Amino acid sequence: MSNPAKGLLVPVLIGTLCVPAMAQEISVETIASPAMAGDDNPETEDLTYTLYLPAGYEAEGDTRYPVLYLLHGSGGEADAWDDFWPILNSMIAEGTVPPVIAVAPVTGNSYWVDSATFGAAETAVIDDLIPHVDQTLATIAARDGRALVGFSMGGFGVARYGLAYPDLFTAATLLSPALQQGQPPATAGAVTRGSFGDPYEPARWDELNYPALIGPYAVQDYRVPFFIVAGDDDWNHLSEKEDLPDDATKYNMEVQAVAFYTALHRENIFDADFEKWESVPASPAELRIVDGGHDMEVWGPGFSEGLAYMFANGLSAPTAN
Repeated sequence: MSNPAKGLLVPVLIGTLCVPAMAQEISVETIASPAMAGDDNPETEDLTYTLYLPAGYEAEGDTRYPVLYLLHGSGGEADAWDDFWPILNSMIAEGTVPPVIAVAPVTGNSYWVDSATFGAAETAVIDDLIPHVDQTLATIAARDGRALVGFSMGGFGVARYGLAYPDLFTAATLLSPALQQGQPPATAGAVTRGSFGDPYEPARWDELNYPALIGPYAVQDYRVPFFIVAGDDDWNHLSEKEDLPDDATKYNMEVQAVAFYTALHRENIFDADFEKWESVPASPAELRIVDGGHDMEVWGPGFSEGLAYMFANGLSAPTAN
């Protein structure tokens, strides 16, 4: 499969390498975050993140920049977004999107939630990382200056953060999101890796999953435009695994992407007893089911279209002090 990130020759600064003055800068940073200590990493008191600064960024300058918070998939490391940087570089250089800061935290298999296994990843991002970024970088330190992007497991995190913290984020992009409207199958990483209890706790999943957030989200004032893309040939087609029941097509990622999109567009919100709770405006969202799998063939174009969508739907361009 082709990789849309290939063939884009853009100078990159990683760590302390020297490059031309107008090149963007990419570095790996850490902040103190005791919340990240968990059973798998009991000595951890830091949160690592990759930082992308656009060409021309000046910490003491007059320009304030929007920030993309990028949430990786399962097992992600500091290099999880390396294939995306050339795409972002190209879009900025061509004027398709304005210059933007990007912050990509690293939380392993956390599913971007607080857990005893992987530490309090959600707390670390929301309470530690975002304030640190706004205090130390030239950001637009407001809702319209923050957006979310995530692939696979990161898509679960984006769905959760967008619905749980609509006062913090103005738009979101989900690339092949690892969503399940109901309980995930026993083979899913959400069940086997300890993010929702070890052993797995179905009630914990239900508490943190997006259906539990839709109702409260719907009756508050903010709306987060969501851009959702999934491939029709996703390798994670759980319905093709022999140890699952015949109706397992419901677990397919593109099916679940449609379910999430439908939930966002629902105007009549019901409580747990299916009594009508509130009639509310539909949440803005766009859905794409495209040819491709669980890889950059889908994520590269989806990232590009998602960025353009978010800037067209509330994400601020850079501003002058």
